[in-house]
Amino acid sequence: MPNKGLYKNMKRSDFMKKVIAVLTLVVLIVSALYGCSGSKKKDDTPPASESKTTEGNDTKKDTKEEGNKVVQEGSAEATPAPIDEAAAQALLFPEEVVNDNPGIGGGTLQVALVASSAFAGVLNPCFYEDNYDNQIISWFTEPIISYDENFVADQDGAATYEYDVANKTITLHMREGVKWQDGEPVTLDDLVFAYEVICHKDYQGIRYGESEVNVVGVKEYHAGKADKISGLELSEDKMTLTIHFKDFYPSILVGGFWSNPLPRHYYGDIPVKEMAAHEKTRTSPIGYGPFKVKNIVPGESVELECFDDYWMGKPKLDGVVVTVVNPELVPAAMQEGKFDVAEFSTQQYPDYMNPTNYQYIGYVETVFNYTGFKLGKWDQDKSENIYNPNSKMANFNLRKAIGYAVDNATLAKSIYNGLRFLATTVITPRHSSYQHKELEGYSYQPELAKKLLDEAGYMDVDGDGFREDPSGKPFTITWATMDGENAETIAQFKIQCWADVGLKVELYNGRLTEFNAFYDAVEFDDPDIDMYDAAWQTGYDPNPASLWGHFSPANYTRYTSATFDAITNDISSDKAWDNEFLIQRYHDWQKTFFEEAPAIPTLWRMGIIAVNNRVKNYTTVATDIVQSSHLIELTAQETIK
Repeated sequence: MPNKGLYKNMKRSDFMKKVIAVLTLVVLIVSALYGCSGSKKKDDTPPASESKTTEGNDTKKDTKEEGNKVVQEGSAEATPAPIDEAAAQALLFPEEVVNDNPGIGGGTLQVALVASSAFAGVLNPCFYEDNYDNQIISWFTEPIISYDENFVADQDGAATYEYDVANKTITLHMREGVKWQDGEPVTLDDLVFAYEVICHKDYQGIRYGESEVNVVGVKEYHAGKADKISGLELSEDKMTLTIHFKDFYPSILVGGFWSNPLPRHYYGDIPVKEMAAHEKTRTSPIGYGPFKVKNIVPGESVELECFDDYWMGKPKLDGVVVTVVNPELVPAAMQEGKFDVAEFSTQQYPDYMNPTNYQYIGYVETVFNYTGFKLGKWDQDKSENIYNPNSKMANFNLRKAIGYAVDNATLAKSIYNGLRFLATTVITPRHSSYQHKELEGYSYQPELAKKLLDEAGYMDVDGDGFREDPSGKPFTITWATMDGENAETIAQFKIQCWADVGLKVELYNGRLTEFNAFYDAVEFDDPDIDMYDAAWQTGYDPNPASLWGHFSPANYTRYTSATFDAITNDISSDKAWDNEFLIQRYHDWQKTFFEEAPAIPTLWRMGIIAVNNRVKNYTTVATDIVQSSHLIELTAQETIK
């Protein structure tokens, strides 16, 4: 089991030099670390529209370049401001492929779902929890509202809208002629049905949260006191829906209300508690997007075919095949022409910077990596987080010390080749107008970490190099982190960083955890986990209530505070229409988050996508903001090799 003893006689900087040397020589890091310490190493894993993502590797959307240069401990070299660095990295890659050749009309797009494990296969927008399933879902269905480049709802979706601040309403108007893939019309009753599913008392997914509770009548419906949600006012022809909110605030217009319909005629006879596992979710889902599911090999692949009656026009492709591929195999697979599209690892990019048969596009993701602390539990009956002030990780200084102890900037440069960068806050660069840009975040300051631990009473009583707790008892932190590309190397690097300040950290179950098993353990508050490394894809709305809120099941830290509640209540109030007030409260929240440290933001990331040279009209926003998959074309029958 990894602990300080593995690297007892090795300085952190020497350790990192070993890692980088091995990476540069493309030799198994395991071997190098055996040579230094007599023990193995492995690798780290990554982060998920508001959804979970892998934490350390690039199994999702991640990548960029910059050299393998390492900033050694004690170096005087300045590190660029993280937010400026994000802007600089974004300029390295175009957002759309360049291909002026004529399309062939048809063909099948081969898409790699880059993952270290099988996809869960919860192919229902109301129930999916990770970004792998979300990537598949985005090919066959979509929200009825579309969003512009600033994530603000526009009028280009399957429904248009108008809003009334004074009356606290949004009124949706469904376009005529939009069809489900079984030929039935899409109506706004299908959106009502989605609300009824998510807000049902038997619903156990992560979608029921504060934005849903903000709809009039949801609480009563959820408690079983009403058969319908009174704040959903549906017209007789089911093509107009007025949603009545308790509070009406700007977040509502940036993805702050549920807009993914669910076909009532297809799912209506399935009990909510059985819906996530039902075959209509797992093997035969339907949507109204540009492609419809033809065949699913569970956990491995999904074959989709053109939906001729797609409301924005017949897609230019005959179909799409999405297949799971391990991130380590992506470069060879792209070179051999096995795939048309694949998210490319930032860790592998420097060795494949000048491809001949494919090109790169890239963008700054709405994803952040973080180290979270388990500080309570989720109360399913009350649908709220219950903070435990006596939890093992409750001490503020302990949590801050854990943040200051890790050299994330070195990880970003050496492992991710500068295509991840130090996160100073959990508001990503894609939401820069709300970022508190003066926050320095948890930079590498081991001496400060030691000072904070001393002040908190964590001292090395017996002289073994590890600190005991304030009562003098042995103190070991159990840390859960995911398996994946270079996950073991990253995990051992962090364990060594913590050991350097006297904290004994051991892996949950003594090993890295597979993606789905990891989130099961974290979500259901396994008492053996003290802290965990994960990542989160924010989606359009950066409102902290969705991830860190008192009533958010996705708040896996389970931390709550009166200050948090007061600030998020202001962000979700009509006072937030004053933009200066809104920005100030976002800044207040980020400062409070930094001070109370329920989690430590670690890295932001670039997403790099490798696209075969036969692909045309493929853009980073195809699966990010705008639905444009129906416009993708191929200019050759076979992939270019």
